Amino acid sequence: MVNDRHESNRRHWNQSADWWEKLRDEDGLWKRCLNEPDLAFDAGTLELIREVVGDPAGKDACVLGSGDNYAAFALSGLQANVTSVDISERQLQVASSRARKLDLPVSFVQADAASLDPIQDATFDLVCSTNGFFVWIADLQAVFNEVYRVLRPGGYYVFYDIHPFMRPWKDRSDAIEVEKPYWETGAFADAEDGTYEFNWTLADLLNPSSISGFTLQRILESPARDSRF
Repeated sequence: MVNDRHESNRRHWNQSADWWEKLRDEDGLWKRCLNEPDLAFDAGTLELIREVVGDPAGKDACVLGSGDNYAAFALSGLQANVTSVDISERQLQVASSRARKLDLPVSFVQADAASLDPIQDATFDLVCSTNGFFVWIADLQAVFNEVYRVLRPGGYYVFYDIHPFMRPWKDRSDAIEVEKPYWETGAFADAEDGTYEFNWTLADLLNPSSISGFTLQRILESPARDSRF
């Protein structure tokens, strides 16, 4: 079943893909992630992947909501068998072109993270999502259900994002001021670009994983680098 809010977000990312392509070509990080995989992850995430999965080489890994595909290129550079999944076909076209330039054997699949119909059960040893993924997700339970389904027994879902407690604070240096309540999660509709965003609480993120069947192994927390993180 098509999620109307996800479909609106898909159209936005298709329309903005060219702008993001130019921006990412300017910083060139997608080229460096192949040999500098730490650039694609934050706050100890790559170390945690290595701890729970072991050497990524030869492992079947999925990057969900792959976007700029930094994580996909980094894991592929570490010799994992990588499948990149994103809702935006235009974003995937850009990523596929870049992967060819880097000679990376990444597979690309267009799918809604809440409905991974193109992917069979028990396909991956690792599923990973990175910063900026959950803000676009309207149905967290559906996503965790699908991730659980496509993981093999003993597989891991490793994700990281902005700590939800950071989001209420106004971006200012002289005082701490609440800009929006922690409990105000959305959906927040943007009439200009037609998108829907969500500011989930920590409970919103962790409870669906438990309901899906996951066992929580580790939570890492780190101070914010800047107002965006």
